[in-house]
Amino acid sequence: MPLLALLADTLAPGTLRVLRLPAILATASGIVLAALLAREFGGDRRAQWVTAAAHALAFGALGRLLSTAAFDVPLWTLLSWLLVRWARLHRENVTRQRLLLAVGAVVVVAMQVKFQLVVFCLALLVAALGCGPRRLLTRPLLWVGAGLAALSVVPTLVWQHRHGWPQLRMTEAITAEVSQLEGATANLMLMVLGLGPILGLVLGLYGLGRLLAGRELRAYRFVAVAALLVTAFVVVSGGRAYYIYGIFPALWAAGAVSFQRRRPTRPAQAGRRRGWPVYPAIAVSVIWPLADLPLQPQESYIGKPPQRFDKRSEIGWPQLADQVSDVYHQIPRDRRDRTVVMSDDYWVASALAYYGPARGLPPVHSGSRGYWFFGAPDADRTTLIYVGDPEPAVRAHFGVIRQVATVDNGLRIDTDYQGRPISLISRQKKPWTQIWPDFQRLNLLS
Repeated sequence: MPLLALLADTLAPGTLRVLRLPAILATASGIVLAALLAREFGGDRRAQWVTAAAHALAFGALGRLLSTAAFDVPLWTLLSWLLVRWARLHRENVTRQRLLLAVGAVVVVAMQVKFQLVVFCLALLVAALGCGPRRLLTRPLLWVGAGLAALSVVPTLVWQHRHGWPQLRMTEAITAEVSQLEGATANLMLMVLGLGPILGLVLGLYGLGRLLAGRELRAYRFVAVAALLVTAFVVVSGGRAYYIYGIFPALWAAGAVSFQRRRPTRPAQAGRRRGWPVYPAIAVSVIWPLADLPLQPQESYIGKPPQRFDKRSEIGWPQLADQVSDVYHQIPRDRRDRTVVMSDDYWVASALAYYGPARGLPPVHSGSRGYWFFGAPDADRTTLIYVGDPEPAVRAHFGVIRQVATVDNGLRIDTDYQGRPISLISRQKKPWTQIWPDFQRLNLLS
């Protein structure tokens, strides 16, 4: 993601349309791949269109954010399509082993996005071993691809080892956050609701049932078993609900194809298929993505209580940078060269790092999550402009903490950062080389 963001901002600095383009293309490709999955299951054109509609209605809004979720879903869908296609051709006695090498290539790319794919891959292997096609596990090219995927993560594993396996600690932090914010039951409900509104929910649950119990899709039962295994793992481990979204397109495809194959039971209706209530379902379901898109003008949030975090977090960053700049330029000139900006939140730090240079701000640092790995301030930077509530590490290693301002975007919009203190902090007790490890914080709620 950082590389794509850097490329987009280099080609068209400050242009949101270009920044969002990779996510838009990824989301669009996921829609096409979902339709292709329906075709592999034996779906006609109508089943393919319905599957594509379910995907677009549930995940279309992902294209507005350059986030890992926008790429996870199409990559998992592509992996599902390759394996389902291999299974179909294998059942028809057609050899296309290079599809399995392509599986390895997809895993290589997907592992650069998020490690959760490992869970999906292991679930697929266990499912294939348990309910077939077991011959999949004997194909040499499958293991060649697996070897390539393993080699691709060696640099990441080396880095993780050298830095104390932060990914494992991050997993613990996310589990704690999910437990504190949602709890296991609510998190499971969010997973089910992730299938989308009426159309996606019905297709997904029906598709899961037909994959598990239907004769017509027996050859692809491993997909449903893998979906259940992934869901169980995420629930037990306390992962976020959207970690399982990549399994949904296969369920939608199976559901659409199963509805296509339904026959009327009454003799008077023999010879014609039962009609689909597709158009009413789509008409109702379209409300879902519309509510998820940032279509409301900024003024519509004025004076209202906080709502969606991701929407509110698009507001007020330039104003925050202006406030911090005012504080910085009020510092005596001889102290400015020894001052840095710091925040307890990587969102804030990132925004200030982006908007700060144009306002003459010094380097921005944070101990929040991955931002901590960008490093400590220079040794001579011993004064902090701190945005947010000073953490225990700040209070322990600095002698003077004085609040000089309060975050106010001036828009009368209650964002997540409105009202936070801005403090001037000095009298550092020990050098950064000794105290920086204490500043690392993975849990945003602690």
